[in-house]
Amino acid sequence: MKKKINWIIFSLILINFSFCGSISAEVIDRIVAIVNNDIVTLVQLRKETAPYVKKIGTSGLSDEKKKQAMQDIDKKILTALVDQSLTQQEAQKYHINVSDTDIDNAVENVKKNKSLSDKEFESALAQEGLTLEGYRENIKKQILQARIINHAVKSKVVITPSDILKEYQANMDKYSGKKKYHLRNILMDNEDKIKEIKKKLDMNKEFIPLAKEYSIASNASDGGDLGIFDISNFSKNIKDSLSKLSKGQFTDVISTAQGFQIFYIEDIVLDGAKTLEQAQDEIYENLYRELSEEKFKTWLESLKKKAHIKIML
Repeated sequence: MKKKINWIIFSLILINFSFCGSISAEVIDRIVAIVNNDIVTLVQLRKETAPYVKKIGTSGLSDEKKKQAMQDIDKKILTALVDQSLTQQEAQKYHINVSDTDIDNAVENVKKNKSLSDKEFESALAQEGLTLEGYRENIKKQILQARIINHAVKSKVVITPSDILKEYQANMDKYSGKKKYHLRNILMDNEDKIKEIKKKLDMNKEFIPLAKEYSIASNASDGGDLGIFDISNFSKNIKDSLSKLSKGQFTDVISTAQGFQIFYIEDIVLDGAKTLEQAQDEIYENLYRELSEEKFKTWLESLKKKAHIKIML
């Protein structure tokens, strides 16, 4: 192993020495990390950090903070490259591969899910500072890592029905759905007159006939039907009035930019609500991913402890 690494280092030194006089403005390659029998070079590191360096350069930070940010990025990316090298070594050990077809399918799925043409897709990548070649390489790494995770930790990841129920109950806000209101209104330009209408409502007169007869809004013929709304974006006075009410109740007279109004709650629905049965597959996938990532990190740390790693940044 030492002979192999020494030969690689010697080769890089020769290359650097031969060209240092003519490429002073370019990155001169050198080894920045040794990972068992593999190496990570400065050119590899700079290739991975390039998008971040570009953003830092235009961030408006002071020179000192830019320098610190770039050093932090170097350390983080180098750690990721070391991790990547270790996982690739394990992949080779267990003959885990990613074919061009696998990558093609993954890219096509992304384009399909985002409804992007080839040109739109490449344009979106360019906005993120990525090339198609670089993106495909990232996809390859992701697929490879997923397969290694599957190989290394799948048997150690167990999700029980009890785990799913606990997660569901802990996230009821997410699974109970978004409250939406089916509203009707009566709109008038005279406060005294609409207060008379309010008295009729208080005497249990039906809202729809009153809206048809007295409202000056364009929806009067529909009994003041406004449709279904998420009231979180309503003005505070309307939102506060409605949030206190239940289905079948109406507000006091509210002064608005359009005139004086009374709102009636036809119905309250929960949009996007999911039962435990409906949510269990989603919860299982989330828990599996989280637990797999934890197990993978533990597995990776165990590899690092057994590996020969030397950082030379």
